[in-house]
Amino acid sequence: MTSVRLDEDLLNGIENFIADRNDPPLGKMSLEDAVNVILGDWLMGQGYVPLPDDPDETITPALEAARIPK
Repeated sequence: MTSVRLDEDLLNGIENFIADRNDPPLGKMSLEDAVNVILGDWLMGQGYVPLPDDPDETITPALEAARIPK
């Protein structure tokens, strides 16, 4: 486990994220679960983590994918 200090506005945003997903029967999402979901989603979207069910597990960071060929 790793400890991280978050700015208050980020923590408030995570709490809002949790509140939007507080649906039965799963109950309230933990802060740790929320951070893992948020970071996992962002990292997949940016190409730093392979998408689920990606047979190639190809990782192309978004900055590299957005580069204009010379």
